[in-house]
Amino acid sequence: MTVLQELIGDQSLVVWIVLGAIGFLLTWKGANVIESTTSKISDHFGVSQAIQGGLIVAAATSFPELAIILISVLVLGDFGVGAGALIGTAVFNILVIPAAVSITSGDTTTTQGIVYRDAIFYMVAVLALFGVIAIGVLGTDGREIARITPQMGVGLLVLYGVYVILLAGGKSGASDLKRTESTNLPKQAGLFAAGLVVVLVGVESMVTMTVQISEALGAPSFLVSVTVLSAMSSFPDLLVGVKMGEAGDKRAAVANVFGTNTFNLVAALPIGVILAGGVSIGFLTSVPLLLFLFYTTLVVVVMAATDFEITTEEGYVFLAMYLAFIGWMTTEALGVTSLLTESTLRTIVG
Repeated sequence: MTVLQELIGDQSLVVWIVLGAIGFLLTWKGANVIESTTSKISDHFGVSQAIQGGLIVAAATSFPELAIILISVLVLGDFGVGAGALIGTAVFNILVIPAAVSITSGDTTTTQGIVYRDAIFYMVAVLALFGVIAIGVLGTDGREIARITPQMGVGLLVLYGVYVILLAGGKSGASDLKRTESTNLPKQAGLFAAGLVVVLVGVESMVTMTVQISEALGAPSFLVSVTVLSAMSSFPDLLVGVKMGEAGDKRAAVANVFGTNTFNLVAALPIGVILAGGVSIGFLTSVPLLLFLFYTTLVVVVMAATDFEITTEEGYVFLAMYLAFIGWMTTEALGVTSLLTESTLRTIVG
């Protein structure tokens, strides 16, 4: 039970949806404040724009996902809610944000650094998470549940540390480092803290709404998180990407996608695992989704590497792929299809 449920008790589904919508607005506004203050503080200390886009802004805009993980494991005790949100967010970011940037701002030029470092490392992060879940099956009674230990979480965090080193070493440079006008640091720090609180309150409302929808539909909370919760929490990232594209910094918008997803999978998720002292996740559900995420990322990387450009037409292809994904998750949640089941996977293997 979430804090909000304890405060107001049982309510109708309509009330929870309204509260979830309010939580969405709070999360949106709070995330904007976090992104703005971190950028200003970074500018004050002369942090390069490249590092800001790939690391600082990516981590700042990912705070809603981190909050979802923390609430799901520490308050709900249901890691599936947080894991579903992170996987759904990864699919949303990798497909919808590049699509939105290319459709609203025109053909988007990429670089070798974005394709061969950021994108490839992100694919490594997806495979690393897949490997951790696969290893987590060892030692369990069956193959339906994977146990992820805090030690595995530390291993994923180390991988993120490697990404930080590669990004900082490859993008930082004297020509990009400059101190801007003086910034009121106490004020920005206060706004940053307030933004964190607002996001936490908003995420609490959205998580509660997700749980109530899953109970009303009789669907796993994991699948509802993959669709509803992930799209709502990813909206700030979408706005940041579109804003960057309209400002003429389309390459940074694409780089931010890979940076955000890398942070979510090998930083936010393992932090939740460590704080929870280990978690369990449905192996037979997570495996098809991670494979879908991997091959989706592969498609995006190949298109981005072709002439180092994502065209408007390719953006529409990405958007169609995401709509197909949402359709698939919806039919799974309603029980129309059953691809995320043990029998289906055994049939595929057989």
